[in-house]
Amino acid sequence: MRVSSIKKNIIIGTAQLGTNYGIANTEKNININEKIKFLNFSYNNKLTSFDTAYAYKDSHRIIGKWIREYKLNPVLSSKIPNLKLYAYKSIDIIFNEILKELNVKKLKNLFLHNPKDWNNKEVKKFIINILDKKLITQFGLSIYEKKDIIKDPLIKIIQIPGNIFNQEILLSEELNKFLSTGGKIQIRSILIQGLLTINPSLIPSSMQETKEGVLFFQNIAKELNVNNVHLAILCINYLIPNAKIIIGIDNTKQIKDLLNINASNIQDSDIQEILKVCRSYSGEHWDPRNWYNKY
Repeated sequence: MRVSSIKKNIIIGTAQLGTNYGIANTEKNININEKIKFLNFSYNNKLTSFDTAYAYKDSHRIIGKWIREYKLNPVLSSKIPNLKLYAYKSIDIIFNEILKELNVKKLKNLFLHNPKDWNNKEVKKFIINILDKKLITQFGLSIYEKKDIIKDPLIKIIQIPGNIFNQEILLSEELNKFLSTGGKIQIRSILIQGLLTINPSLIPSSMQETKEGVLFFQNIAKELNVNNVHLAILCINYLIPNAKIIIGIDNTKQIKDLLNINASNIQDSDIQEILKVCRSYSGEHWDPRNWYNKY
């Protein structure tokens, strides 16, 4: 397994850059100067791609401040929110706000957070316009279900959730067809909002269905002498080697840990067995949306 290629495929997720996002995030106060130091450290260590969204207002502003102060050119992906929730704003206003907040003139990737918005003729017209003007390099959809993988020549990239316990979309025929026709993917939520990294004793009682799987994963990581985050990345990279992997981190210590990823002691046979066992734990309890809607 080539570690260098894995590093090139990592995108820094910024959902928690300006807020306390994820089950494992216990930070109470946001220190903007520390966050900017983190962004600089990441960029200077060749982790120069960042995933963000219109909904991450504070994250957008911190990234914009960083870009303005240091005059850097990171690779940015952002997302248009569910337009039904912003009926008072047109998509062009939202897009221009994104550019202004991030202090950039164009984006590498732009996603629709709600795939159904792609049925809107005005939305399609707008996307074609900004592609023609080269305000974005690629357009795509941020989806949750394999049924939302749409065949459309304008959709060059999709962002999907995937982790060792929720491999369905990663192994789906729909995704395989998208990739075989030149489509690109970004995989988010591989740490399940940090669930794979926390002490299992801290898992809330409402989420106990996840505890056995987390214990298995962490125990096997310890047995193989590999960092939990590294093992999660290596497993997903094994499934789809060319995928970009979004890792939600927000401090320099986490970046240092990420830079030390080392696959030398991990055999493909080990990863195959881990993925096989993890599939046996699959279920809706690995989808963070259900933590808030059901549990």
